[in-house]
This record gives sequence, structure tokens and C-alpha cells, in this order.
Amino acid sequence: MPNKLELQRYSFEMNSRKWITFIFIIAYILGVNSGKKWIKLFLIVVVLIVSISIFFGYYYFYMYHKPIPIISAGKDKFGIKEIYPTKPGGEQWFMNMDNPNDDSRTDPQTTLIKNNDGSGSWKIQSPEVRYNIYTSSGFQPHLITTLNQKELSKKGYMQSPNDWKNVEITGYFKINSFTNSTTNGAAHIELVARGAKNTNDETLINGLPAKCESTTYHSNTYETGRVKFEKDLEHIQGYTTGDKEKLHAIKKPLLGRWIGIKAVFYNLPDGSVKLEQFIDENSNNNWHRVLSYIDDGHWGGGIPECGGSDNQIITWGGPIAIFRWDNIDNMDVKDFSIREIKPNTKE
Repeated sequence: MPNKLELQRYSFEMNSRKWITFIFIIAYILGVNSGKKWIKLFLIVVVLIVSISIFFGYYYFYMYHKPIPIISAGKDKFGIKEIYPTKPGGEQWFMNMDNPNDDSRTDPQTTLIKNNDGSGSWKIQSPEVRYNIYTSSGFQPHLITTLNQKELSKKGYMQSPNDWKNVEITGYFKINSFTNSTTNGAAHIELVARGAKNTNDETLINGLPAKCESTTYHSNTYETGRVKFEKDLEHIQGYTTGDKEKLHAIKKPLLGRWIGIKAVFYNLPDGSVKLEQFIDENSNNNWHRVLSYIDDGHWGGGIPECGGSDNQIITWGGPIAIFRWDNIDNMDVKDFSIREIKPNTKE
């Protein structure tokens, strides 16, 4: 049975055909009555232009601008819809909403302040935040024996077998104010996974600098409504170019309102990696996908020196996932979570 969206598209297609037929009939009648060839030819051209305009107008709007509804796999402990089901026995982390400052699996590198507005949220006042989330194994740098990307690709993980790899990262955010700085980019939020700390540390680990542990995928959401994916193959010289993005994926700027953001990263059977971003634009638990991309080995442009190529696919897991933002100096947050998922890999 067709879903609601399919019926809507079918309805608009039928309506466009009716308009084209109507215009054609009127043009035909006028042409027959005119008796002049140049008028008939002119009317034929008009019919063709109008018909093509109507068809592509409907197609462009409803295929590319109408949000695709999401069928939820279930709900998490906060009641938030899940895009993909949790992997049985897989890694999970949920924000301690009673006191996120007391959580051994996190390193927010700042202090969260409880809001008294009834939202249950917490405030962070810092223009540069790297809110690190560990798996149940914690962050154990001595267990990272190699940062060589070719070796990591074979190994499947950076630190431990249960590193964050196929994950759905979720959070709700409210930007209260942001700065005019463009250091690290204009005001934006990033959900990051598959590496360890974002660091510029040059300390060598088996011949490679520690900044190679920053090898990660990033799902970025800007205050303006722009969304974007990034790949960092060595911090920061290994950032890719030609990144997949959409300028007006979110209808209104994010300032002063709650919005839900999800990032999903998972491996596909052919060795590529799927990246997806979902938005709950009105903070009412209605999610839609705003960006999707498959890293199949043609996404590069940086100059990394971590044992792989500039278009290396990050197929392995990392011990730290990150809720990150830059140039947002007052942010309310709530209901952060990370789940290891069982994705639909029938692409």
C-alpha cells in the first residue's frame, strides 16, 4: 500500500497533468480559430514551455524540498524516536539528566549548569566545547597500539573491539547566543565519531603523531540552517575538501529555539560508509533526513600523513564520540545519547 507521501506525489503529478491538458486545449482552440501558422507555432512553443515548467517545478519541490517522513525503529529512554534499532548487546550511553557533571564516561571539559525553566536542560557557557563520550571501556590511550590507517582498517577498531563505530548520535540543543568569530567555522554544532581526541599533539605513537587519533567523521549543523559532512584524516591538515552540504536544509535559524539533531554513521557491505543527518526541526519528535552521503573512497583533498591516502574510508571504530560546537557561547542542551545500531544495509 502506498504511504501518505507517495499518495501526495501522485496527486500532484495528476494535478500537473490536468493543468498541462487544460492549457493545451485552450491553445488548440485559439490556434484553430486564428488561421495563421505563426500564431499556431507560437502557441505550441508556449504550451511546451509552460508544460515543462509545471512538471519540473512540481518534481523539484516535492522530490527535493519536501521532508521525507521517518518510520521510527522505537523510542529511547528519553522517549525520543530511534531511526535505527539498537544492536542487541551493543554499546549505549545516555546523558545523566540529573547531574551530567557526575559521569565517568564523559569529559565535557567544562561545567554544566542546571536550568530552572522547567525544561530539564543544562546550560554550557563556553565558545569552544568538546564534550567527549567514552564507551564502557573508557579511554585507555595505552591500548592504542597503532594509528596507521591501513592497519586500523584491517583491525576494525582504534582502542577496543567495542569502540564507537556504527552509531546513532542524538541531542537537543538551544542556541541562546553566539559570537561573530569564524575560527573553526561560523557558529555551528558537530556530532563526531570513529576516532579519539581532537588534538594537535605531535607526540609519536609507533612513528605517527597523536593527532592521527583525530581521524573522524563529522556531521555539522550551522546556526544559519546549513548542514554539512566533514572527514578529518589528520587534525587539521587531513580535512577533506568538496564536502557534501546543503545550505538551507533547516528553514529557520537556530538561535533561540530548541532543535533535535541526529548523526548516523555505519558501514555498508561493500566497504563504504553511509553518513546521514536527521533533524527534529520543531522539537516535537518528528524527524526527517536532511543530508545523506556514501563515502566510497572518492572523498579526499587533505594532506594527511597517517599511513593512508587522502581519501581513506574510515571503516573502524574509535573510543570517543564527541558533541562539539564552536563560536556558540551560550547553549542549553538535553537528552544526549549514543547507541550502537543495527542498520539497514540493503542499499
